[in-house]
Amino acid sequence: MNGSALVFDHGGRRIGVAVANRSPRLASPLLTLPARDGVPDWPALDRLVKEWSPGQLVVGVPYNGEGYRIAGSSAGEKSDSESAAERFAAELEARYRLPVTRIDERLTSVEAESRLREQRRSGARTKKVRTGDVDALAACVIAEMWLDQLPRPAG
Repeated sequence: MNGSALVFDHGGRRIGVAVANRSPRLASPLLTLPARDGVPDWPALDRLVKEWSPGQLVVGVPYNGEGYRIAGSSAGEKSDSESAAERFAAELEARYRLPVTRIDERLTSVEAESRLREQRRSGARTKKVRTGDVDALAACVIAEMWLDQLPRPAG
């Protein structure tokens, strides 16, 4: 199987996209796709999948520490954002016939924003931090989490 993945941070208005490779183990933010009520620009996504030809797809889903539900919801009940991310993942599976891995993405946007602000403070980043930058980097954080859970190659 191709060792690359396209990784998605699903949101209602934007979907952050990153690319990850198993060897060498690298994750990079790619871009942000527009979405309307969580529905992506499918033709743009089709072009992206064709261009990158990933071996699999990874979607961040906002689970909580107790399993597959958000704090405050009743047992087994999914939050709107979790349900939307799950629907997006299922649509990706059906549309592209690729394996789709779901990764707990809680706090990835907070981590991404923190990294970008630190880059700005240190002078490594001169441009203002935009929401789209946060979404793409959040997808990259999800990609790093995916890579971290994969077994290390023997060697």
